[in-house]
Amino acid sequence: MRDKNLDNDEFDEKKLNLLWECCQIPDFVKKTYGNHYQVIESVFKYLNSENGKISNEYMRLQLLKLDKLDGNVDSLSNRIANVRTWSYVSNKNNWIENQNYWIEKTKLLEDKLSDRLHEELTKTFIDKRASVLARGLKQDMEFETKILENNEVLIDNQFIGKIKGLKLELDLKKGALETDIKSLKKAARQNVGPELIKRIERIIETGLIELKDDFKIYWQKSPIAKLISGRDYLNPNIELIADDILEHNQTQKLINYLEKWLKNKIDTVLESLVDLKNLKEKNSSIKALAYQLYENNGVLERNKVAEYLKDLGQNERKILRDLGVKFGRYHVFLFKLIKPEAVSLRTLLWKNYYQKYFNLKPPTFGLNFLEDEKIKNRNFMLLCGFEKFDNIYVRIDILERLFVQIINTNTEKEKEIKMNSDMLNLLGCSKNNFKKLLKNMGYKIFEKENDIFFKYNPRKNFKKTEKKVIKENPFGVLKNLNLG
Repeated sequence: MRDKNLDNDEFDEKKLNLLWECCQIPDFVKKTYGNHYQVIESVFKYLNSENGKISNEYMRLQLLKLDKLDGNVDSLSNRIANVRTWSYVSNKNNWIENQNYWIEKTKLLEDKLSDRLHEELTKTFIDKRASVLARGLKQDMEFETKILENNEVLIDNQFIGKIKGLKLELDLKKGALETDIKSLKKAARQNVGPELIKRIERIIETGLIELKDDFKIYWQKSPIAKLISGRDYLNPNIELIADDILEHNQTQKLINYLEKWLKNKIDTVLESLVDLKNLKEKNSSIKALAYQLYENNGVLERNKVAEYLKDLGQNERKILRDLGVKFGRYHVFLFKLIKPEAVSLRTLLWKNYYQKYFNLKPPTFGLNFLEDEKIKNRNFMLLCGFEKFDNIYVRIDILERLFVQIINTNTEKEKEIKMNSDMLNLLGCSKNNFKKLLKNMGYKIFEKENDIFFKYNPRKNFKKTEKKVIKENPFGVLKNLNLG
């Protein structure tokens, strides 16, 4: 011990034991000569004083000097080592005032400094990696580039990132400098660019891409483009998800291919809707109904276009039937659009154009009938091809087939109709649910000798949609013009 005041102290066995215990405080720093002796000396003085404990004020001053986050790796490491010393002291039984407080305080400070050290080490790693690449770039060196099977990219044995689809995700750690990022990007442009060009060629050659319900086009499980609103819902625009490493002529080549691919998909899957949109017909009644069908994604409630239907003759209806239009009891619709692939595509295009219904999905394909109180959006369900009856939804084409079955069963006019297994099998529902549906459809239910009968009992408060509402579109006016 260097303090000469201690020379006059009488060291009994108790003091010697205490001094020996202080001397066992670990030297975590191991760099600054003499500093550790000062720590031992100070601790011994406090423990040997009248109070017998290290004061709160002394501890506060020691940690205050260490509670700084600036500096390099060495200075941060040095502070952490000093904090560990005071953490050791804090954990010694009866050495310090408010022991629990200082145990927690030293722990929090060590954690904070350790996090900052980690950031600085990460930054140093980025600096070294980038400097290797930067030096090579200045000397026009050719780097050895490896793209592993898991799409990880190594340039000159330095891991720089991972390719996902047509985008290189650089391995940029927190604290990376702008100059380092530029070096990595420049190295990537020279070495990863050719791989991305090869991928574009492969995509165009194979056509192995897929449009998913998140509005993105995928290739090998990674998105390469996304749909954005276009001039109408059948003509969306495409935005590439690709790295800026690629040149404009390369990306444009892919955009041209994807636009052609998407148009072909829409023209094929939604052929009847496209034909309806492109209909070249002078007859104003046909044009007006065709426009309404197109605007409503191929599905209309019959009562809302009743005025249009009155003006359609059999020849005009045949023209529309040849385009795939079904004139049902409850709906006028393009029957080919009720198929699963068509429902998925047209609802996706509808969402993309109108930017709504994002959280809604079509019912599970294969279901003709469902009862669900949670479904609130009737308009979206109609787009999907389902009509609502209270909490029950029935696929509109199945509804029409059910109506045909009812008509064919009712051989004697005005007589009650007997429920049969064919009706239940068609809908895929129980007797109780079928009874609920019939009531909502305006039928009265009878039970005779364990059999169920029903008879149409139309509601008297039915109101036709006024013609002036239907006229709120260009073809509403067109319909009433005499075009010769």
